[in-house]
Amino acid sequence: MREPFAERLRNESNLVGGWCSFSSYASAEVMTHLGLDFLVLDMQHSEITQSDFPSLLGAFANSPVTPVVRAPQNDYHIINWLFDQGVDAVLVPMVNSVEDARRAVDAAKFPPTGRRSFGPYRAARYSFAATEYMADPDRQATLIIQIESQAGVEQIDEMLAVPGVDAVFVGPNDLAFSMLEPGQSLTSSSGDSGGGADSWTTFARTPEVLASCGRILEAAEARGMPFGMTSGSMDEVRQWHAKGAKFMTVGGDFLFMRAGAEQMLR
Repeated sequence: MREPFAERLRNESNLVGGWCSFSSYASAEVMTHLGLDFLVLDMQHSEITQSDFPSLLGAFANSPVTPVVRAPQNDYHIINWLFDQGVDAVLVPMVNSVEDARRAVDAAKFPPTGRRSFGPYRAARYSFAATEYMADPDRQATLIIQIESQAGVEQIDEMLAVPGVDAVFVGPNDLAFSMLEPGQSLTSSSGDSGGGADSWTTFARTPEVLASCGRILEAAEARGMPFGMTSGSMDEVRQWHAKGAKFMTVGGDFLFMRAGAEQMLR
């Protein structure tokens, strides 16, 4: 078994990950060879669905890269089910209240911490490793909550105090949308990014948004909890690592494909 992702986050610094949005074994396998520390398989905004598991996880079988899955929503069944398939870590989107955090913990952790139902299936190697897995199952199931609204920022201290939350991750784009006043809109000012991730993130890097991201980082550091965030460039990754972020994402499969194609076709 790989080292639990929560322990990697606590023990290592400056982890860098990317996003997988294609429901392709080959694409995921290629991504595992790029030198990244972890990859987020995105079920919220991409074509990856439940039917792609657990076969898609086979791309990570002989790799040190940790597979993290972003669930499509904060749903008991899907979070519980993903951990049963042997997913190392689940990133739960739109966790913006104490109640949201508790609901995610209920799905991710066994009693008494949560209400996860017994049936670890592939996670326990189809019962061959049931004794080993059930000796400390919550240790193997890393729960990361994603904060994506100003309401979540305002409750961050209480949310991070919920037992069972292992790490916190920030989605600055939706956070920026939540801060709009009626009639306001967001437009990108990134210009020609060459297909990079910055074209997807620059609009959400106003001083107000960055201050809220910083507030979440401060709350995480006060509790000794790993903090992560999406980024638009390696420069931004390095900046947040210097501030204390443990794990950052930059780009992903379709952005890398686009950037590589644009460069080769010039």
